[in-house]
Amino acid sequence: MTSIPPRIFLIGFNKCGTTSFHDYFKANGIPSVHWRANTLALALHQNRAEGRPLLEGIDGWTAYTDFNCIPGSPWGRSNSDNAPLIEGCRYFRELHHEHPKALFILNTRDPFDWLRSRLQHDQGQFAAAYQRAMAGEGIRTKRQLKRRWLKDWFQHHADVLSYFQSAAPEQLLLFHIKATPVRKLNRFLKPHFHITQRLFPHHHQSAKHKS
Repeated sequence: MTSIPPRIFLIGFNKCGTTSFHDYFKANGIPSVHWRANTLALALHQNRAEGRPLLEGIDGWTAYTDFNCIPGSPWGRSNSDNAPLIEGCRYFRELHHEHPKALFILNTRDPFDWLRSRLQHDQGQFAAAYQRAMAGEGIRTKRQLKRRWLKDWFQHHADVLSYFQSAAPEQLLLFHIKATPVRKLNRFLKPHFHITQRLFPHHHQSAKHKS
């Protein structure tokens, strides 16, 4: 194992097991951070805009599992009312450039299950806030929002796979949260981390999908 372990970045969308990954990392003694009420995404975005290292001010962890900021969330006490819509998973190229030894995990699932999960998240408040944030791009109905989400989904997956195939194929793990055996995740991390918790926890599943 290396003396200084590499960073780990989840670069799939939210509602694809980000909390489960966060708990898995913590169970294995890997310092992990998840969302922190928009502050991760806001710092990432501001650092990028001002030409600073992306993790400046948020560099105290090894694993990062959610760089999302949806204007208006968390509901009723938001620090993001005047912020842009930020999906930090799309900063994967810059993150790899600044952290060339980092490990990247494209956490994924069935895209239509993902759509349903996003639409139901926080009793629909997430989708409504996202739609308001994209009104300037012509997204004004739920149907338009779903189509945009699917377009972004497939484009992001294609971009990630294409980039890492040429730039660093050994540093990317494609992990389907319902289909990929956890042993592949354990094997991916084992050269750098002492993996003792070999099971993958599952959180925020609907009753339909719970075993």
